[in-house]
Amino acid sequence: MPIDPRHVGRMYGPFRYQASFEKIRDFALAISGGIPGHVSWGGGPADIHPWFVDEAAGRASPWGSVIAPPTFCVNFAMEPFARACADPEVGLDLLHLLHGEQAFTFHEPVRPGDELETTGEIAEVYAKGPLDFMVVKTVTRNQHGRPVVEGRWTAVVRS
Repeated sequence: MPIDPRHVGRMYGPFRYQASFEKIRDFALAISGGIPGHVSWGGGPADIHPWFVDEAAGRASPWGSVIAPPTFCVNFAMEPFARACADPEVGLDLLHLLHGEQAFTFHEPVRPGDELETTGEIAEVYAKGPLDFMVVKTVTRNQHGRPVVEGRWTAVVRS
């Protein structure tokens, strides 16, 4: 059954997320082959950037603190997309759903202590052959109301 285009404009959120040094460090360690929560800096992977895991290096950086790796945003920015895909009103066949792609526009780094709020909306619905597509656009703002990251998430559903 095709995705009903009347769902375009449907909103999700706001969803809140509190960034912390531990969450940022553990994520950076995990994506670099380390063991989150079990490896102190100095024993982590050699290719990990110190601005993600070392508070002293973060303070000496142009950012003045530890910052999150760009892909850290999947921890909080994906929630509206996940909710849209699981929304019974939208009615996607989850057994035939594939997370097709995602793209990000970054505005500010995420720092420990940031209070993030993400909202999203179904921006597009279209079909190509036997496949239906649903695009959800998201915006995450920090506690100062400034945009941190914008996301574009695409679900592909086989009819």
